[in-house]
Amino acid sequence: MKRIVITGVGIVSPCGNNAEQFEASLRLGRSGIKVNEWYDTEGFVSKEIGKIVGFEIPNGLSERERRHCSQVDFYALSAAQEALASAELKVTAGNCTTMGIVLGSGGAVADTETYVRNMLLKQNANPSKLLASNPDKAGNTVAAHFDLHGPRSSIMTACSSGATAIGYAADFIKEGYAEIMLAGGVESTSYVTLSGFNALGAMCAGKNRPFDRNRDGIVLGEAGAILVLESLEHALRRGAPIIAEFVAYGLSSDAHHITAPHPEGEGMVRAMQQALKLGKIGVEQICYINAHGTGTLLNDKSESAAIRNVFGAHADALCVSTIKPMTGHTLSAAGAVEALATVLSLNGQFVPPTLNYQTPDPDCNLDCVPNFARNLEMDYAMSNSLAFGGNNTSLIFKHYQD
Repeated sequence: MKRIVITGVGIVSPCGNNAEQFEASLRLGRSGIKVNEWYDTEGFVSKEIGKIVGFEIPNGLSERERRHCSQVDFYALSAAQEALASAELKVTAGNCTTMGIVLGSGGAVADTETYVRNMLLKQNANPSKLLASNPDKAGNTVAAHFDLHGPRSSIMTACSSGATAIGYAADFIKEGYAEIMLAGGVESTSYVTLSGFNALGAMCAGKNRPFDRNRDGIVLGEAGAILVLESLEHALRRGAPIIAEFVAYGLSSDAHHITAPHPEGEGMVRAMQQALKLGKIGVEQICYINAHGTGTLLNDKSESAAIRNVFGAHADALCVSTIKPMTGHTLSAAGAVEALATVLSLNGQFVPPTLNYQTPDPDCNLDCVPNFARNLEMDYAMSNSLAFGGNNTSLIFKHYQD
């Protein structure tokens, strides 16, 4: 069985527009959540948002690319550019057919929103802008720009899309379809998305406070995160920097409700158990779980129950934190952003905190690393993603040692 390693990472996020800035925020507990000055929030429960600021469009784009790219495309291109550079990879005629991409994306909702508004106002409505609404558009844009001719696929499993993409990319390498894969997720904010989640009653009135007894919902955010995966043999052959090792992943469906998780987290239990089984990892070997941890009443309770179910007595020794109070819930990008955070945590041997935690909840009685990051020697870590429709993904990574 081929061993798969992570050799490059790239990210744009509310708390850092590159991996170095992002890791610094994780270590310092520095949140990118801000007062929402980008959208009209009248009637909205939440007045905050995880918005990317100071973003610069990547260099090297043609005028045509700039004209046809949505914000989602720009985020994906920027993350891919950094990931390739950090992996010390150059795409050439000799390797382009062995390099591919799997990207989780919900499409550019803001572009569709603008088109519909312009149509209603009888202003200039360019139908080509609707192309960006296709969830496949961002991956296609990255593949075309970097000349990636290997496998290309787009994933839409709601908020677990980015995590699922990473698992699928590893499979492409293990089965011989590619030598190198880019994998991750991307999302940008829109008024439609904000108003939709507000209508669902999912937004928090104050601070996003996962696992806290007084939690009352999410804050939305945006991000793009991409990891470079390749076989260990291939990475060693080309002298690549190795950040962490990908071990295994698990997938499951709650088949329960379109928005609510199963009360006991049965689907998440199966996803974690499957990842552990396929990775041949004992529960006691996992030291840290980067939780989905949205800050909603049902999610945090069911995820905590699922972790207790799978890990038993070892759950008391686990660090279980969530970075959503730093980034906001970045939807299609969330699983990739949190996987990237887990990889950085393993490489740097630290655990990011769960911010805004004040009041313990007996239904979430895990060590959620409240408010301050923690140094931790660890070999294995898990990253969990739960999504609307009950789409569950669990990823396991390992600290790489020669």
